[in-house]
Amino acid sequence: MRIKALGLGAIVALVVLCGGLPAFAQNEVSVQFTGGYTTTWGNSGGNYGAGIYSATINGANSPGIICDDFNDEITSGEKWNAYAYQASSLTSSNIGETLFGSTVGITGYAEVGTLVNMMFNSSTTYGSLTGITQAELSSAIWDITAPGGISGLDAKAQNLVAAVEAAFNGNSSAAQSYLATLTNLWILTPTPLGPGEPQEMWTQGLSVPEGGTPLMYLLLAGVSCFGAMLFNFKNRLRRDISA
Repeated sequence: MRIKALGLGAIVALVVLCGGLPAFAQNEVSVQFTGGYTTTWGNSGGNYGAGIYSATINGANSPGIICDDFNDEITSGEKWNAYAYQASSLTSSNIGETLFGSTVGITGYAEVGTLVNMMFNSSTTYGSLTGITQAELSSAIWDITAPGGISGLDAKAQNLVAAVEAAFNGNSSAAQSYLATLTNLWILTPTPLGPGEPQEMWTQGLSVPEGGTPLMYLLLAGVSCFGAMLFNFKNRLRRDISA
């Protein structure tokens, strides 16, 4: 009976280990909006800060953050926690961890990533569209993520949304392949999620601990522990048989 209990304990320990692994794939950071933004965009509802916002991440100055969330608001000096996801790591299986993954999917994030990348690179051209402003980029991003879109987009922003949607055309494989190239972009998904919480942001050049390193240490520790249990189990079995 002791042998069976020991074997069962080893199995349970291994299951608990495996169940705890996914949590180590997340990198939690502290974000603070310091009040600045590069442009404004307005519609009949009012004027909104747009473009690249000034912010600190983990207390250090950042290259800026870009909002993809028109539903929520932040104020100058506001600070919150967020999970940082490298855009290149997004897949159809983990996209649901982001704020809009369950609604716009991986193709929607590829579309937003295209516009965010343009904004950080000060690009004003997409295909045949030229003279694109940061306000138009911001409003196009919000139109993609907001249910039913937003009102007040000018003609160029509307054409920009149509163009990036046509580029992926609902093709999740193409979207994932494109996102895989965005190794310098990170998505900052607020935690906890929900109405009234801070906005989801994008940033670039973020330096965070690699999720795989603690994951590997945990895995090695688990394997070592399981090996020790198994060795002990075999020794007990030999003693019981010889007895």
